[in-house]
Amino acid sequence: MSLNASRLWSWSLVVGLGLVGCEAAPPPGVESESTLAESVSAVVIPPITSFDWPPFANVTDVSLGSGHRTVAVAPGKPFTLSTDYFVGADACIGCNNQLVFGVQGGTGACAYDGVGPAQSHADVQLIAPTAPGIHPVQGNHTRAPDCAAALGMAPGGPAFGLIGVYVDPWDWSWGQVSNLRLNRNSSHKINVFPGARVEITTDYKLDPGAGGCPNCWTQLVFGIDQGSKTCIYNGIGTTSATNSTFSLTAPTQPGLYPVWAAAQWTFNCDQALSWSNGGTPVAFIEVK
Repeated sequence: MSLNASRLWSWSLVVGLGLVGCEAAPPPGVESESTLAESVSAVVIPPITSFDWPPFANVTDVSLGSGHRTVAVAPGKPFTLSTDYFVGADACIGCNNQLVFGVQGGTGACAYDGVGPAQSHADVQLIAPTAPGIHPVQGNHTRAPDCAAALGMAPGGPAFGLIGVYVDPWDWSWGQVSNLRLNRNSSHKINVFPGARVEITTDYKLDPGAGGCPNCWTQLVFGIDQGSKTCIYNGIGTTSATNSTFSLTAPTQPGLYPVWAAAQWTFNCDQALSWSNGGTPVAFIEVK
């Protein structure tokens, strides 16, 4: 085995065990086969938009963004939750009624803080977690001296929706994936039918030398949890692409799913595909 081949195999082991994010486009006229991406389970969208805490309060028509149940957000960025609510006249000594919403790892906010009775609408701004992935947005009723004292109660209540925290651009030591679009849409989340084809467009840059292996073969893989995955690049040396376009197949069951990217150093696209069953979320699809 040559020195480069030996070095490549050692790097491949490291990457296969822990590094995700890059695969390369095959030579012109050669496409790697899309295979079924593996995942443990779908992230099911919470079924409720209303909830009662009798006899104190209720919320109705809870939504994220402009009437959606799911939304894609960059790490640590704000998003809006909207709700109609009713709070009864029942008061407690030294405390108020609070309707509080939040997401673990992010921030919460009170849609209502008072003694009631009250019936109105609220738009509250929440901050997404910094951890990429899918997170439930929860709400709760509590009775506390003020809103600040109530914020920690949100995770104890029901989930009303999901936020997908994406990474775009995604940078690692020897590459970048950026400017990702789904079906020519830059919102980082689209709704699709079960089993639909999803067109993905992205830019990428790869420089394996910056990671210490300039003569290694590199691959860039994209996939959708419980949908398909594909190897879009396989090559040696520094490379970049603008508006690289390919398509993946959506899962067949309703839910919110990450579109992920994964980088590998291995011998070919087939090997990279076999090692890549997940990666960094760069966007999301909601299967209706």
